[in-house]
Amino acid sequence: MLLTPKIESIQVLRGIAALLVTIYHLKDITRNDDPFKAELDFLFNSGAAGVSLFFLISGFIMVYTTRGSSSRKAATWYFLVRRLVRIWPVYAIITLAYYYLVHRFQAPPGAINMLLRSLAFYPAAAVDPPFYGYATLSIGWSLNYEIYFYALVGICMLFGRARWYVFFAWSMLTLIALPAYLGFFTLQPHLVPDYGHDYVNLITNPVIWNFVAGVVVGLVYCQPGLQHFMIQLFSRKWLFAACISLGTWQYLSGFFGGLGILQWGAGSLLVLCACLFHYAGKNTRLPGALVWVGDVSFSIYLLHLPVLVTFTLIFQKLGYPIYSSGTAFLLLTTAVTLIAAHFSHEYLEVKLSAYLKKHLIARS
Repeated sequence: MLLTPKIESIQVLRGIAALLVTIYHLKDITRNDDPFKAELDFLFNSGAAGVSLFFLISGFIMVYTTRGSSSRKAATWYFLVRRLVRIWPVYAIITLAYYYLVHRFQAPPGAINMLLRSLAFYPAAAVDPPFYGYATLSIGWSLNYEIYFYALVGICMLFGRARWYVFFAWSMLTLIALPAYLGFFTLQPHLVPDYGHDYVNLITNPVIWNFVAGVVVGLVYCQPGLQHFMIQLFSRKWLFAACISLGTWQYLSGFFGGLGILQWGAGSLLVLCACLFHYAGKNTRLPGALVWVGDVSFSIYLLHLPVLVTFTLIFQKLGYPIYSSGTAFLLLTTAVTLIAAHFSHEYLEVKLSAYLKKHLIARS
């Protein structure tokens, strides 16, 4: 498998996506009369758009990181092990910690079942698309799609050079043919009906078009002729600025808001293409702080809610519940999340996953 050097523009976008989702969730702890309440609402009411951007980036990364892999079973196993040990251990540890914080030893009926489904990346319910019951750690609903996508890419890798033909054929089957056959085709993730099976609902949900679009961007990027054309196209500063401006306007205005590819996915796609191809091949150094946030973005995504609950409990135990809300508490929670994400990334995402990967691959 080819080495895959880090693309700084992608890392920056990851960092921005993580911060959008984080502050979108945390801003609800501010009161109506708190400082910057109106500004926070204006800037982050559409923060869930970060999920669409994450999905697009995942699609791109799957093409970029597997472009030199073979069709041997060993390569597929290596790919799946890498992805799983990168995600599951840190997710499981943080989910179990969050479960204890919220429930202690007095879990309500159904909590254990939801926990097990969450740890298995299985939808918690068949209703409320595309979230399908969320998860014990609520943001876990999006990881159900991520793991499905990784498994699909892993299977497609067995087909060698035809892998992406197989991928698109399967995507057309599950996202177009099957919904149409069952009598309901839509591109809006929240409008799909219950098809009678939890996982059928998930693999046919239109939110997956974000991954598919990311794959298309990845294939363009990895094809030298098309990459050159796109780099030349987005070297025009006016076009780069126009795409960033349109994406930002859609995000701030709420125009066609939603997780579909023709909703926030469209604006996120413009921003992804603009940043990816404008900076490709250049020696431009992007802000180191944002690149770092991108590096630890997965831990930020997982930790912001546990940190919120932890500090809420601490202030309540100390007898100062008034400090567990407001703008200052939002800033405190965000800062601690960034610090905790640094250590989570270093010890759980990197060192623990490296240890597990070494032993799993060595025994295969």
